[in-house]
Amino acid sequence: MGIFGLYFVITKRTLTNPKRSKDFKLVVNAQKNSNYFGLLYNKYYRSIFAYIFKKIKDKENTADITSKVFLKALLNINKYEDRGFLFSSWLYKIASNEVNKYYRENSKIQQVDLQEKDAIVFLNEIDSDNKEQNIKDLLNSLQKLPREQSDLIEMRFFEKLSFNEIGELLGITGNNAKIKTYRAIDKLKTIFFKK
Repeated sequence: MGIFGLYFVITKRTLTNPKRSKDFKLVVNAQKNSNYFGLLYNKYYRSIFAYIFKKIKDKENTADITSKVFLKALLNINKYEDRGFLFSSWLYKIASNEVNKYYRENSKIQQVDLQEKDAIVFLNEIDSDNKEQNIKDLLNSLQKLPREQSDLIEMRFFEKLSFNEIGELLGITGNNAKIKTYRAIDKLKTIFFKK
């Protein structure tokens, strides 16, 4: 493929996804000059912090892990490749790895955080009433799922990631992420309705 063909592919990709085109420009600038990384940091710090905090539940440790995520991203920005996903997918993948590392190193059990509004959205997905007891039962059911499956549900319904973004995080295809997510939902339904 010639230079023109490559330019056309890159331009076509960035034009079809406006969010990504802005990320694309920011990342390219950061790859050329690390001073531009601050723009990416400012854009994504709060969402990455919130994602980690939901899993850690400790502000000090969350701040430390968030710092590690952005340090790793800065040090590896030249290794980042645009594969058709938002830059934030790459950051979420780093954050997920850092959270898992934190739990491994500290021999802690990861808790699933579920806010009431998230539970209601999810209960609507599994065709259930939104009553308070159902929310408690849902929390208990989520705790009984294997961590990989509860992570899928959390990413899809609470972090609002697309199947392609989940696939990117897990190193699988978007279709595979969709299949695994719906299997996790089926298992959650089974546990939830057994109560």
